[in-house]
Amino acid sequence: MTTNTDDRATNRPNILILCMDQWDATMAVPEGVQFPAMKRLEARGTRFERNYCTVPICTPSRSTMWTGVHAQHTGLWDNTNFAWIGELSSEIPTIGHMLRQQGYYTAFKGKWHLSEVEQSEDTLERYGFADYQQWGDMFGAPLQGAQLDGTVAFETVDWLETKAPSLDRPWLLIGSMVNPHDIMFFRSDPIEQPEPNGAMNGLQTTKQRLGWFEQQWDVTLPPNFADDYALQPPGVRNYKQVIDQNYGRVPDDREDLWRERRNYLINCMRLVDLEFGKILDALDRQNLWDNTVVLLMSDHGEMNGAHRMAQKGAIAFDEAAIGYLTAVVPDGAQGKRTAAVSTFLDLAPTLLEFAGLSADEIKERYPHLKGRSMRSVMFDASKDGPRGSVHAPSDGGLFCWDGLNMLDPEWTATGALKELTNMGSGPRAPKDELMESMKEAGQQFGAPDWSKRNFFRTVVDGRYKLVRWFSPYEFGNPATLDELYATSDVGLYDLVNDPGELDNIGNQNHPNYNPQLVERMLRKLNALVECEIGDDRCPFDLDMFGTHEVKYRKR
Repeated sequence: MTTNTDDRATNRPNILILCMDQWDATMAVPEGVQFPAMKRLEARGTRFERNYCTVPICTPSRSTMWTGVHAQHTGLWDNTNFAWIGELSSEIPTIGHMLRQQGYYTAFKGKWHLSEVEQSEDTLERYGFADYQQWGDMFGAPLQGAQLDGTVAFETVDWLETKAPSLDRPWLLIGSMVNPHDIMFFRSDPIEQPEPNGAMNGLQTTKQRLGWFEQQWDVTLPPNFADDYALQPPGVRNYKQVIDQNYGRVPDDREDLWRERRNYLINCMRLVDLEFGKILDALDRQNLWDNTVVLLMSDHGEMNGAHRMAQKGAIAFDEAAIGYLTAVVPDGAQGKRTAAVSTFLDLAPTLLEFAGLSADEIKERYPHLKGRSMRSVMFDASKDGPRGSVHAPSDGGLFCWDGLNMLDPEWTATGALKELTNMGSGPRAPKDELMESMKEAGQQFGAPDWSKRNFFRTVVDGRYKLVRWFSPYEFGNPATLDELYATSDVGLYDLVNDPGELDNIGNQNHPNYNPQLVERMLRKLNALVECEIGDDRCPFDLDMFGTHEVKYRKR
């Protein structure tokens, strides 16, 4: 790829992206909890309260963050830990490639989780990034946040203090941490035990016997903890079932364990915030604030007890779907919060505008980018932004779920998912071996039930959220209300009057069901799918297991 090194590069800001993993941005943090780095950035910048990931799980979300296209186009619609997912193609331009074309030096430290990487500083060059850590990737195995985030912070600080001063051009540096992702494997009590065939069985960790994690906070349960799921779409109950199977179920009468989980998440967040603070201190020492854009963000959220659920994935509630984002820009808004809707699809065009390109130039040079620059909101947080806000609902933002790993909990319970999941740190098997392993799993366990409606497309316009739940047989854009309800289960939530998403007014039996509202939101959903995805079809081969037979029904 060619590089543009004209004189404009000297007038454009450096860009530092600090990324964390699985933070619940909606959580009401107890009094006394301190996140000094996060609060420092919020005081200097703008926090986006309605920023959504495009898929609420690690690999797909990050593939969009770093490429600017939806996971359907990166091919990474599920985590790379599963046999049916390959790696990011180096033919897909990343923000590393695109900013290099604008004259930037681009580097990456920390969690990648998009491909197999060699133990080399040059291993991400094919993806447009230099200076990766020599010791390899850290995808988020048990306790990797506690183990390795400090090393990533060290390398990020070292880069800022030794590499950055030697450069004759602006730079992009990504420092990507794991925590608070350590919550993923946390077991609050022996009773919280996965089923024997659960894919994560045997990977659970307990609270570390360290003073840091012994710290107890005045943690309360979220306001939407008690959800009876009565009018919720079946996909909501499916998610609850699959998480309980694979990660362990907290009994409904053990609210103390839910508080313990929330307390542990806070302490994991405190730990990664400590590492971010070291990086901010380096910005101080190097006097970089005046010419550096700093973004702090989380790739997705964590259910964290909301609706009596944990984890992230095949669920469209805000706790899992909102990706924390705070932006600090030179001469930008300070100490502000914005209600403007945004998604991580917007990251690439936003960075390109900071790199000196106009909206027309971005469209001309990178026509595959369908996101919208949020740069103007970072200077004036009162703006509604190009996607609208609660104050002026407009097109909204789109996020999706096509993850096969949570489609069919009954199939998962047979042990099939565990057979096809690699949570180790060793190299992936070759593609042909992985494909053969899926055929063997099909012979032993059969296929998942492809008719289950546990995929979704979601639009959020600031005021309302519409979730269309559908099966792998039912991709496409239903054009009418009748077609929508014939091919989908529907969730519709009023985010102003029901911020906890307990009241599904899209259920036709709900007393406040409004068909005109559903139709209006459906038009917005279809428009976003057509614009940002295009031909929306199943991203995988339904014959991947060599059979469509659902064998578990015969047992």
